[in-house]
This record gives sequence, structure tokens and C-alpha cells, in this order.
Amino acid sequence: MSTCATQYDLDRLASWNFLISQSVDLATSFITIISSVFAIKLLVCKSIFQNSTKILLLLNLWYANLHQVIYGMEAAIVIYKHFYMQDKPCSLLQLESDCAPYQKTLLGSASGMILCQTGLILERSIATFLPDYKGKTSLITGTSIAIIIFAMSSQTGQVVYWDNPLSGAVLACFVFPKQSGSRPLNYFFVCTVVALLNLTVAIVLKRYNKKLEYQIRFKISARFHTREVIESTGTICFLTFSQFLLIFIYSFGVSIMKSIRSSIAAETYHFWVIWFYSSIPFLAMLFPLLLIYRIRATRSKRAQRLIGISNTKQTQEDHINQINSMWK
Repeated sequence: MSTCATQYDLDRLASWNFLISQSVDLATSFITIISSVFAIKLLVCKSIFQNSTKILLLLNLWYANLHQVIYGMEAAIVIYKHFYMQDKPCSLLQLESDCAPYQKTLLGSASGMILCQTGLILERSIATFLPDYKGKTSLITGTSIAIIIFAMSSQTGQVVYWDNPLSGAVLACFVFPKQSGSRPLNYFFVCTVVALLNLTVAIVLKRYNKKLEYQIRFKISARFHTREVIESTGTICFLTFSQFLLIFIYSFGVSIMKSIRSSIAAETYHFWVIWFYSSIPFLAMLFPLLLIYRIRATRSKRAQRLIGISNTKQTQEDHINQINSMWK
């Protein structure tokens, strides 16, 4: 089998659009790693999240960084090839069998980020409807969900690569094997459906908690607890929406480009499809940044609401009932 690059591969490697996209993806890797350090510090030390929520958010950050490290390494290799190896066509391609571990890791980390959102929605549902959800209960719940997520995400690559001969060669290890057929698109279609379900359930939970808060608005202790659930669920909903948006852009964009590939020029196809592929690195990069934003915004709003609650005027009977309920 020949592993020399074709003229098609050489033209793609020489493209400045391809170089810029890989440079951007490499930059997202650095941003993800750096911002994750600050996100972890805020999450552990200054957030109001319960232990179970923290466990799943930390797992999500781990998957995001794992994806970016692998993708960033491949982007750096492509950039090096662009500048120093275009005159060595028989040294450019990598065997699909050699790339399989890297691609499986990318698939596992991407699915891990999505499953973490599903786990967070499940955890928020338990926190909403379980009366005494704290301490050991929260810790066991978060750990159990994290173990399930890890087990499921670790099998993603095996499913996508199942019975693939891996007999070809690719320009970079983030490129799917030629014999994969429609499996990658089917995989990301499933991811889109799961992300949409996550978003739907998150919105329902947020509205339910908002309604519950209104019903207990004169009971400070209950309102304070419900506010924690609302703010945590609101953060998860916010993160889920951004995730769904980027996954939808990826799956829909790549599907459209592949369906019209025979009707457009190869240069046009590669110009657009490479940016649709960059949706996943952007997804990983945005997660720690958005998490930092939500934690800081929540802390600020929480302080303002506590001041508002303390200034709430009540009748003498309401005040006595409130004191009695707080001592029960």
C-alpha cells in the first residue's frame, strides 16, 4: 500500500485556510488549559455547587482538556508539515492504524463532555426532588454518575471503529478513516439529539424551580435552599445550550457539506468543512470560560438577592411562622 500523499492532499495541506484553522484550533487548546486552571480554582473554592455537581463539572473539564491536548498535538503536527514537509509527499501521511488510539480518545472525550451534561441534568433532577440532598448522598450520587459516564464514553471509539480495517492513511489523526462511511455523522447526530434532550430537561427543571421559589417566597430557609438549586440548574442550562448550539452547527454543517460535495468545487468544500470540524475544539474551549463567567455572575447575583431577602417586609404572623419553620 502506498502512503504517499496525493496532489489532493498536498493542495489541502498548502491551503492557507487549512493552516489558519489549525492555528486557531491550537490556540483554543492553550486557552482551554489556561482557563481550566482558573475554572477549577473558582469551582472548588468559590462556587455554591454541591459535591455531586462539582464532581461532574470537574470530570467535564477533564474531558475538555483531554480532547484539546490530543487535538492540539495533531494541529501542531499539521502546522509543522505545512511549513517544513510539503516537499516530502511520502512522509506526510499517517497510517489509520497508528492514528486509531488518538481518534478514539478524541471521540471518547467529545462524548464524555456531552454525557457529563446528561449526568449533570440527572444530578440536578435528583437535587430538585430529593428533600435531603446533601453531604454523603450528594457525594455518592455524583461519584456513581461519573463512573457510568466514564464507562460509556470509553466505549465510544470502539463502537465507531468497529470492524473498520484501518488499511488507509490520513493527513492527520483527527481525520476519520476512509472506511468509516456514515458512522461519524451518525455519531454526532446522536450527540445532537442527546444535547437537545439535555437542554429540554434543563429548561423544564429551571421553570419548575422558579415556580417553587415563588410558592415559598416568604419562607427564608426554604427559599434560600431552593435558590441554590435554581442557580445551579440555571448554570447547567446555560452550559447545555451553548453545547447544543455548537454540536448542531457541527453535525448539520458537515452533513450539508457532504451532501452537496459533488456539486461544488473541492476548494469550496474544504474551505467550509474545516471550520465546521472546529466546532468541537471551540466547544471544549468555551466550557471553562462559560463556567468561570457563570460562577462569578452567580456570586454577584446571590449577594444582591440575600440583601433583598433580608429587607423583605413581613407581618408579625408571617415572621412568627417563619421563625417556627426555621427551627423545625
